[in-house]
Amino acid sequence: MTGLRRATPDDAETLARLNVHVQGWHAARYPEVFHPLPDPEGLVAYFSGRLADPACTAFLIGDPALGYAICMLQSREASVFSPAIRRLLVDHIAVAPEARRQGHGRALLGAARDLAQDLRADEILLDTWEANHEAHAFFRAEGFEVRRMLFRATP
Repeated sequence: MTGLRRATPDDAETLARLNVHVQGWHAARYPEVFHPLPDPEGLVAYFSGRLADPACTAFLIGDPALGYAICMLQSREASVFSPAIRRLLVDHIAVAPEARRQGHGRALLGAARDLAQDLRADEILLDTWEANHEAHAFFRAEGFEVRRMLFRATP
């Protein structure tokens, strides 16, 4: 798909703009966890920091950008419990609501898969909230399966 590229530090404002609907979705469903409208300057600073991290690779799709993915390489040394592993974590993936079902998410995950191969990662993980059923169906269609669950209780 055309218009797919790696984000640069100059793209922090674009990532912040694309994140607004994601943040709103999360805040509507999990108001105890997410702010509905984070400080715009703080959001840009957050993405600037992520883009400056050498373990982070971000992708943008579209011109102007319609979606993004942020990927983090994670390495864990061997231990008494498990062997060493290299993972690519898809920490954020989002496509603007008006641009969904046009192949942008698939292209972003394809870029993540290619990156995982280039980095010789053993697996690709992504993290998603329980209420995000539409995303779960998409991830399953893209070959992802549930690996573990995180449970929560309040004191």
